[in-house]
Order: sequence, then structure tokens, then C-alpha cells
Amino acid sequence: MRIREVQISTKKNKNKPQPAVFSMCMLCVSWTLPGSVCILLFPPLPSRSPAMGNLIKVLGKDLENCPHFFLDFENAQPTEAETAVWNQVSAVLEEAHGILAELQSYNGAGQEIREAIQNPGDLALQEKAWNAVCPLVAKLKRFYEFSLRLENALRSLLEALTSPPYAPMQHLEREQALAKQFAEILHFTLSFDELKMTNPAIQNDFSYYRRTISRNRLNNQQLEAENEVNNEMANRMSLFYAEATPMLKTLSNATTKFVSENKTLPIEDTTDCLSTMACVCRVMLETPEYRCRFTNTDTMLFCMRVMVGVIILYDHVHPVGAFAKTSKIDMKGCIKVLKEQPSNSVEGLLNALRYTTRHLNDDSTSKQIRALLQ
Repeated sequence: MRIREVQISTKKNKNKPQPAVFSMCMLCVSWTLPGSVCILLFPPLPSRSPAMGNLIKVLGKDLENCPHFFLDFENAQPTEAETAVWNQVSAVLEEAHGILAELQSYNGAGQEIREAIQNPGDLALQEKAWNAVCPLVAKLKRFYEFSLRLENALRSLLEALTSPPYAPMQHLEREQALAKQFAEILHFTLSFDELKMTNPAIQNDFSYYRRTISRNRLNNQQLEAENEVNNEMANRMSLFYAEATPMLKTLSNATTKFVSENKTLPIEDTTDCLSTMACVCRVMLETPEYRCRFTNTDTMLFCMRVMVGVIILYDHVHPVGAFAKTSKIDMKGCIKVLKEQPSNSVEGLLNALRYTTRHLNDDSTSKQIRALLQ
């Protein structure tokens, strides 16, 4: 036990009677008589628990003592309590690498479509274009159907990471394997949308497919491909691919729906889960002692993608967004961390913050943050 003594002194005028004047001790916020002594007792600081293991608490942004922690994105393994949800989400994530590989190699049928349009009377060229487009549309259907499975996986994770009696931050501390899966979903989402935005062939192919289907329907002709992608499915896919960032839109809608359907769960539980994840990633990226624990060179980019993903999701779900002064995300810190990296590796992520967030251009966004993203 440590004792600190604070002496409150007063000046006395011997020529005049002194009224009883009270002074305030600013350390313990109590009133004392002039000349009296205030004794403050400070308990010993708690020692750090060795059981924390991988968990490293650090100070939060500015004057707040928001606890953040180191998440082992490389080696986190599910506990027995996490196993059921982890297995369900893992089955979905196993497909993610294949989906990205297919999208990366998607070349489209631009040449065949141009030839068919320029020669409308050439049936051979029409058939050639149709045969080129159909397998591509089947691939686009698989991508869309995967987004629905990803939506269900996200819902399962949100339920696990926000359910009572634990607070979201406690869930992320206790269930790091699920937090890692949540991060992997966000990493996939930004990777998919980045590839989609830079490949105009996707919408061109699907538009040609829909025009051909409509034209044949007017001529009372039904093509075999309609059995796989019927009109209802084509409408849903059209809405999906019309979005600049379709996977992010899917996650945003799923999170909003999760909040609205769970009326007994405060929206802060969901947004706190997102803001805590953003803080975790920022701290790991800006702290050399934490970065040196990454054994894989790709983990840095993974961390940056996840940070940007949760910021965008937070901005879509939270009523005032991620850029307001009341936001629990240190946006200046997050943007500065990104700008410290090589521009060729983060320009796409900065563009995601510029063009896919909802509240960046609100009046509540500070000029400093807008300037950082210019």
C-alpha cells in the first residue's frame, strides 16, 4: 500500500478575523478545512496474469483506455465451445480460395459477343457467342450462390460473438478462432469485390445472356441454359452484380438484418464487435513488437484488408457511421497506418474507404479525415 500526502495551505491575515473557508482536494474530490491534511491511499497495481497467453492489452486511442488485444490470425485454433460454429463456417471458407481463383482467371466472352453483335444475321457467330457465354454465366451463378452461403456463415459468427452473457470484446478474447474466421470472411469479401470492380467482362457477359434470353422468349424459343439460370435467378443475379461491391453489400445487408431481427440485442453489441476488430488490426499494424510476431509475409496485407472491411461494415451498420467524432474507431490512426505502407499494396484499400463507405461525405466528418483520403 502506498500513501501520498497532500498539504492544503492557506495564507492568514492576522489583522482580520478569518471565516471558515473550505478548500477542495483535486485528487480525491473532497472538501477540507484550511491547513488540514488529505491522506490518499493507493492500492498496489495488479500484476499481469500469465494466463493471458497470446492476449496483449494495450491502451486505446487518445485518452480512452479502450482495451485491444493481439489476435493470432495465423495460429488460432478452436476451443471445444467454438467447434460447432467453427466447423460450419470452415466448410464455407474452404470454397473461398477456389472462388477467388476462378474470378481471377475470368476472361469473359468479349470477342465472341462483339462478333455476334456486329453480324446479327450470322447464325454461326450467334451460336458461338452463346456457347461461350453459357459456361461463364454458370460460373457467375456459383459465385452468387456462394454469397448466400457466406451470408449464413456471417450470421452464425455474429450470433456467437455477440450472444449474452459476454460482451463482444470478451467474445473476441475468448473465441479467437471464430474471430479469425470473421476476419477471413472480410478478407475474402474485399478481395472478391476488388477483382469484380476491375473486370467489366462480368456485367457485359451477363447483360448479353439476359438480352439473348429475352429475345428468344419473344420469339417463343426456350434455350436449354434457362433450365439452369431461370428468370427469377437471373433477376437476383442481376441485382447482385449491379453493385460495385456485391459481396460487401451482401455482408452489410446480412449484418443489418441480423440487428433488426434480434431486437433484444443492443445494436452496440454488433458495432462494438466491429470497432474492436478494427482497433485490434490497427494496433498490430502500427506496433513493431506485434508485427514481428507474424511469420507469414501475407499477414500484413490480411490485417489491412480486415481493418478496412470492418470499418466499411461498421460505417454501413452504425447509425452515424465510422467517420463521426463519436465513432469508436480511430479513423485517423487507421488511415495513417495504411498510408505508411507501399502505395501499390494499399491504394485499393484506400479507394474502398473513399468510394464504398456510406458516411464519409457527411457533414459530421472532419476536414482532417477527408484530407487524409484525398
